[in-house]
Amino acid sequence: MERIPEPELMEKKDQVISYDEADFSEGEVNLINQINHYLLRKNISLGEKDLIVDLGCGPGNISEKLAIKWANTEVVGIDGSKEMILRAEYNKNISQNKKKLKNLRYICSDIKNIKSTNFLINRDISLLVSNSLIHHITNLEDFFNTIKSLSSNITVNFHKDLKRPLDEKSALELKAQCSTKYNEILTNDYYASLRASYTFKELKKFTSENDLSSLDVFEDGDKYLIVYGNV
Repeated sequence: MERIPEPELMEKKDQVISYDEADFSEGEVNLINQINHYLLRKNISLGEKDLIVDLGCGPGNISEKLAIKWANTEVVGIDGSKEMILRAEYNKNISQNKKKLKNLRYICSDIKNIKSTNFLINRDISLLVSNSLIHHITNLEDFFNTIKSLSSNITVNFHKDLKRPLDEKSALELKAQCSTKYNEILTNDYYASLRASYTFKELKKFTSENDLSSLDVFEDGDKYLIVYGNV
């Protein structure tokens, strides 16, 4: 199936609300566990001197889980959508875990223009994470340029995203499955995201041809891709 890009930012309030109100907790917990397993395998522990950055943080679901899992670190969530950042701040303020989120803050910025100096701190990023962000970026070069600019030799990258279906029939089947759990707005956004996603071969080819061979690309089941490692 040919890739059809979608808007890079989710700025419509009804889209943001639909996304925020949906229950993605199973997948989010799975992502945190995958990251933790990878760090343990690499014998990496994160503490008070470490900084975790969640790119394309949306309403903060992953950011909050990162902040709770690694409570002694600082966590920064970044999104280019003002509506998403407003929602993330709102969710943080009403969270039952509010007292556990003092190490979490948000920045509204186009990730393609973000620089480490924007964090107003003098330390490197230890863990750079994104979830369902890559497919929002029209050109892969922009995404990888961003993570390269934010990464140092200590930065662990872990980026998970949808995998584009092989054909339109498969995409429509996934859309139908989504419609049984989520509303029409979210279902249509999911379908658009499937069409905008990249394939394993596309990501693998890009990393191998652009001096990014230190990053591994992994197929996580039938629906997801993971890009991880150092740059």
